[in-house]
Amino acid sequence: MSRRRRRWMIGAPIVGFWLLMMGLLLRGELGVRRSGAVGAERLSEPTDSWLGVYLAEGQRVGHVHLRQIPEERHQLAGVRMELAARMSLELIGKSTDLDLSGSIWRPYESPRAEFDFAVRSAGFDFELSGEVADGELRSEMVSAGEVIPWRLPVNDAMIFSGGLGSALRFPALEVGEQVRLDTFDPLTLSKSEARVRCVAREVLSLSAGEVETCRLSVQMSGLKSLAWIDDTGEVVRAETPIGLVLERISPHDATAPVSGQQATAGLLSRTAIRPSGQRPFRAARAMTIQLRGLDDLRLPEDRVQVSLGGGRYRLSVPAEPPPGLDPASSPAVAPFLGTDAFIQSDHPKIESQAAAVVGDETDPWLRSRAIHDWVFSRLDKEPVLSIPSALEVLEQRRGDCNEHTVLFTALARAAGVPTRVAIGLVWSDELEGFYYHAWPEVHLGDWVWMDPTLDQPLADATHVKLLTGGIEQWPRLLPYLGKLEIEVLEIE
Repeated sequence: MSRRRRRWMIGAPIVGFWLLMMGLLLRGELGVRRSGAVGAERLSEPTDSWLGVYLAEGQRVGHVHLRQIPEERHQLAGVRMELAARMSLELIGKSTDLDLSGSIWRPYESPRAEFDFAVRSAGFDFELSGEVADGELRSEMVSAGEVIPWRLPVNDAMIFSGGLGSALRFPALEVGEQVRLDTFDPLTLSKSEARVRCVAREVLSLSAGEVETCRLSVQMSGLKSLAWIDDTGEVVRAETPIGLVLERISPHDATAPVSGQQATAGLLSRTAIRPSGQRPFRAARAMTIQLRGLDDLRLPEDRVQVSLGGGRYRLSVPAEPPPGLDPASSPAVAPFLGTDAFIQSDHPKIESQAAAVVGDETDPWLRSRAIHDWVFSRLDKEPVLSIPSALEVLEQRRGDCNEHTVLFTALARAAGVPTRVAIGLVWSDELEGFYYHAWPEVHLGDWVWMDPTLDQPLADATHVKLLTGGIEQWPRLLPYLGKLEIEVLEIE
């Protein structure tokens, strides 16, 4: 793979993550607020608003269209909320569009909801629809033309967030007042809590004139964003910590074409970690680092990543596993042979492809190597701003580190090798920094780190694991953004 093709494999996934998570700034009140009370009468008023999406440097890269419409279903009075967003970004020389759409209907007086969401980017389509009722989310995900049922216990009063179909208004707050909101994100199938606090009254100057607003601090998963709302509770302006800005705009201006050459380098650089100390390099066999910037920071540990105390960690590349290991001998690794909504390891298409890749090979490590080589060689390296699904990747045969990792994990599990997803950082020689990245780990007596995106059967020592898990763990990266500091003490 050329240096140019490899370099944007590091930055693209975190951009996609942020485009999805920007919906946290469009949060409103749909259910129970755990401090104080919120009237439902504001949800009965139709609204129609447009927000432009800008980089910190001022370039417009897209728009968000929000609507709130009173609607009766099942003889119940309620409200339908719609979101449609379009982004156009230039990612290291390649123009990439992202379309988000969705709606949620909720009755005023009953703890239930019906929803549908869609994410489309560069030919990748992800759809999710369903309902929340009787303490359960019942949904169907459509990926690569396949319908995959999914169920999850939830709190009926949870809000839907994540940028698709979120509520359109914040609760009305006085300066100093704070509310805590239970939230559910259907994109990551995860639960969380948001804290919203009114910190000041401000007058904003917009293209349409001056607007009196309340400035809100929105905290979720350790990350703080800002939002300005008018007296009706509608968002006037919102800011993310890495430089995406949303601002009220006219429909005409919002839908005007955006330039195909947007300067997104600044957006990517805000997610990078420029280390101090010694300069790392690709294919390093060992690295010792000092981490700073976060209190009580503790990274996962195994034989690859070992804590030395005081925020110092030693990373090393172990020897190849010996032949003949039984990867599934421990009950503790049984969950890593299973399937989920995004890693469909028991689907006939995945099982058939895994069997074709490993052939008659019985040794688990050699099976893992065969899957690594197949994924690296058969997937084109392209930035994708979508939700990674193994079935979709198998059909599309392209993607970035998320797509490589999800497909590898599904194929390896189908081949009987316990596999999990690691999310963290990896060094880029070309970009001279650590960038957010995902890679798989297989269990062969111990966990073995592999990287089919970068063609590393044994991942090099510049991989720093922050957490373990799939797409549902993405929100746990938030506390690290803009705060984590790395000093490289030794590199070899």
